[in-house]
Amino acid sequence: MNKIMAVSTGQISQQKDRNITIPLDSSRPFTQVFEPCKKNATIDRYFSFFAGMEADMLETSSYRTPSMHERGMLTMKNRITRKAILLGLALFMTVSAIGCGTQAVTTSTGAEAGKTEQSAAAKTEAPAAEKSEAAAPKEPVKITYPSYRVGVQVSSQTERTLLKEFAEKFGSEVEVVVEELPSDTAYTDKLKILVASNELPDLIDGKNGMLDLAVKSGQAVDLTDYLNADPEYKAEIGDAALNANLRNGKPYAVSMGRQLVGYFYNKELFAKAGIKPAETWDEFMTNCEKLKTAGIVPLSLMTGENAWTTNLLLASIVGTSGDAGNAFMNKQFPASYETPEMIDGLKKIQAMLKNYTTSDALGGLYANAANNFMQGKTAMIANGPWMTPDFANPEKSLPGFDKMVGVSAYPGSGMFNSYEIGYIICSKDKEHADAAFKFLKYKTGIHAQQLALESDGIFPLTDKVPISEELKQTNPLVAETASVGLKAKYNYMFFDVISQANVIDTFAKLYPELAFEKITAEEMVVKLTEAAARNKE
Repeated sequence: MNKIMAVSTGQISQQKDRNITIPLDSSRPFTQVFEPCKKNATIDRYFSFFAGMEADMLETSSYRTPSMHERGMLTMKNRITRKAILLGLALFMTVSAIGCGTQAVTTSTGAEAGKTEQSAAAKTEAPAAEKSEAAAPKEPVKITYPSYRVGVQVSSQTERTLLKEFAEKFGSEVEVVVEELPSDTAYTDKLKILVASNELPDLIDGKNGMLDLAVKSGQAVDLTDYLNADPEYKAEIGDAALNANLRNGKPYAVSMGRQLVGYFYNKELFAKAGIKPAETWDEFMTNCEKLKTAGIVPLSLMTGENAWTTNLLLASIVGTSGDAGNAFMNKQFPASYETPEMIDGLKKIQAMLKNYTTSDALGGLYANAANNFMQGKTAMIANGPWMTPDFANPEKSLPGFDKMVGVSAYPGSGMFNSYEIGYIICSKDKEHADAAFKFLKYKTGIHAQQLALESDGIFPLTDKVPISEELKQTNPLVAETASVGLKAKYNYMFFDVISQANVIDTFAKLYPELAFEKITAEEMVVKLTEAAARNKE
């Protein structure tokens, strides 16, 4: 059924590919006036009715020979009646949304017939103009995205690849404006300023407590509707990964990968000291002493940024200490850190910082700790398989270093098995949120997970991305990490996942004081508890 484009009193003029117009000429019979419309079945049904009205009207007007004055009055009356009938039919056609044939219908007054035809002629040019205007390319939606995966950061190449691919495929729709921040510290410090001013970018990484700050400030976008509208993508992420990022029962972030993390050791340095990977934490401390006696620095630790490598060891000491400690390391936002397991762990960390690490560990960054291990200056580093590609990179590691490295579970048979916090949309309007989700989906889907596995050693979220035989050959440490992780007795999460951002900051601030014995382990857990309590204020 065709739509009626417009109706006004007057005449209906016919134009090719536009409208059929029929003049409301009271001197012409209805059979001629509406002949163009008779092929429309609905109008045809009313054709006889109005034609009958015309015949009755003519019969009434000729029942006797009228005077000249009467003929004039009668003619005027007939014309008025005929126009009323014609307008009635036109209005009926409009209300019923019935067109003449395949065209639309418009009407205009007889006095404006000329204007209407001129206007109609002018309108023949309108579609071309409208088409030209519609063809004008729409500007892509710009979204802001800060990234610390830059420079020599372990995932920087994957980041560049995904950004380049996305621009090639979707650049006409979405433009990603990247702000490069050189380190975790620079990234977190910048976002803390932006969250306080309610100016978070369109898409951010939720690490170091940023997810909870974004949710608490009301800037994080609930992803429920986006995920439900795309079940295929939702399956690529998996329920376990989505549940790990729930806040108040709602998904606010999407992970890019799953982390199985043990620790790496230099097999040649272990052989020189006559040791093997420790099975208990007491044996681990003994190994450190043997390495030191052999003139080898045992550990790559760091207390700057989020104290990453140091906190991995502390979390593993706590997480493998028994059921209570393991439950602590699997509980989000503990209210108190004053537990026997935490105190024992901090005492061991204190000894490591004092006796078994490099001189640049206190206040040092991840880059310092990683470089010390890859240059053969230390025997062990707690870190994940995303580091393994760097072992074969001659610009970062000693020649043949990848052949020197082994991987182990932590003493007590412990292994981190945790999903990344992932990415959060913080757009202020739906247009930008939609664009940010398009980028988020590309950055975390199966293709991105496959790329992260092969390039960075980051495990995929589900079994939809298997570990290929080729990868096992080119990066055996990734396959070995997976094997070791599946056999571990204890699994647990990172402090970065279970603790708020200000608690992580407190760890980094207090570790140097702990190393210099300005505070005790017992005093440090109290300060950590106080930091956690401030999140409730």
